[in-house]
Amino acid sequence: MMTHQDLAATERLPANAGIAIGPILFIIAVLGILAAAIAAGSGSFTSSSTNEGNNTKASALLQIGQNLKIGFDRITGNGIDFDTVNIDPTATSADTDLFSPSGGGVSAPSTTMSNTPATDTWKYVKVNLPNMGTSSTDVLAFIRISEGVCEEVNKKAVGLTGTTGGSGTARGDLGSTNPPTQSSLGGAIGAWPSVLAGKPTGCFVNSNGGTDNHYFYQVLGIR
Repeated sequence: MMTHQDLAATERLPANAGIAIGPILFIIAVLGILAAAIAAGSGSFTSSSTNEGNNTKASALLQIGQNLKIGFDRITGNGIDFDTVNIDPTATSADTDLFSPSGGGVSAPSTTMSNTPATDTWKYVKVNLPNMGTSSTDVLAFIRISEGVCEEVNKKAVGLTGTTGGSGTARGDLGSTNPPTQSSLGGAIGAWPSVLAGKPTGCFVNSNGGTDNHYFYQVLGIR
């Protein structure tokens, strides 16, 4: 016959029973925290990468603009008449050619930093810009870029800050042709953004003619 002591010994659980569930719950909790951190971090990383890319492109464009201006100044500094400077990217041999070793001494700029590198091209026009020189036309180089890059350009070159980086205020009606052309501008820009008046480099937004109309620009010659 089983005694009371024998029954108690039989029903008593081992001393280490239930201990394994603690580490398992702890591991599950840690994995949950890691998953949440990774999910939050991936979004932050993507945003940071985009901002860094825009910043890099803006810096590269500003450098390209300065190189173009240096080449233009080199030609006019050699006594070449302002209106004689040739900015045709296919002309690379004459002293009057911007992209000739004996002329401007610079290479035709890449379109890598543009909004759509496969189709966007650099444009060169002669227009009368406000608060720059006399009433004679100046030489302007520009290319279409993304809104994010436009904001970074204006932060760096013009000091326009805010959630839009100033590109939202750097708007002007430059006609319905995008990108603007020599004929569409007509030799004068009456609606040049006021915040860019007198600024030799920056980014303007053509408020006429649909979307994706942000343009980096560099003034090559002023007279």
